[in-house]
Amino acid sequence: MRFFLVLILATLTGIAGWWTVFLKGQIDGFHQDLEAKNEEIAKLNDDLEVSEAKRRELELSNHLLKIDHRVARIQVVEQGPDPENPEHELTTIRFQELDEAGAPIDEGQLITVEGNKVYLETLVIKFEDQYIEGGDFLRGSSVCLFKRVFGEEQKPSEGHPIDSKGVHPHPYANSGDGADDLYYAELWQRFWDYANDPELAEAKGVRTMHGEAPFVQTKPGKVYRVELRASGGLSITPE
Repeated sequence: MRFFLVLILATLTGIAGWWTVFLKGQIDGFHQDLEAKNEEIAKLNDDLEVSEAKRRELELSNHLLKIDHRVARIQVVEQGPDPENPEHELTTIRFQELDEAGAPIDEGQLITVEGNKVYLETLVIKFEDQYIEGGDFLRGSSVCLFKRVFGEEQKPSEGHPIDSKGVHPHPYANSGDGADDLYYAELWQRFWDYANDPELAEAKGVRTMHGEAPFVQTKPGKVYRVELRASGGLSITPE
């Protein structure tokens, strides 16, 4: 009888021990799964923070690429038939260059062109996006230099030259006499050399260099603003 009691007790003890080991294994496995899930959640949170940071960076980059600088103002002073050729129109404008704050540099120039479509001939330099996105001091925006104005009833070569202020490009019209002047002076003086030599241009961080001549059909009494996009070219829109 005692033997059977001992045997039963030993069996119960063995079963209890097995259950203890089994439950401990289950609990340990649960804790391991929980730790793995927590690590996965932490990684997802980190990835989310990285993605959010990249999103903000892309938004800022896109914003910098799309910044427009007001670089000039065109005011239609007078418009009417040409006394010597009534079939043609003459348009007199006041052309004013603007500084980096968008304020007129001076009283501007009164220019009369043949026709009511006013063309604005410029030289434009566009830099690589990385410099614009990074806010580079010298290459943080496209730059332009005004050359002449003409109407649709005349040859471009017969247009009115614009007495642009020195060699300072827009939107840096009020630059000082520092390294930036030397940097841009060479680009303007050798403009077509750089425009026709991709390797030479790349060494300066230039994406492209070319002429542009946007135009607008003007109306009497209207005022138009000329804007230069940081990563692009010129636009003319009514105020």
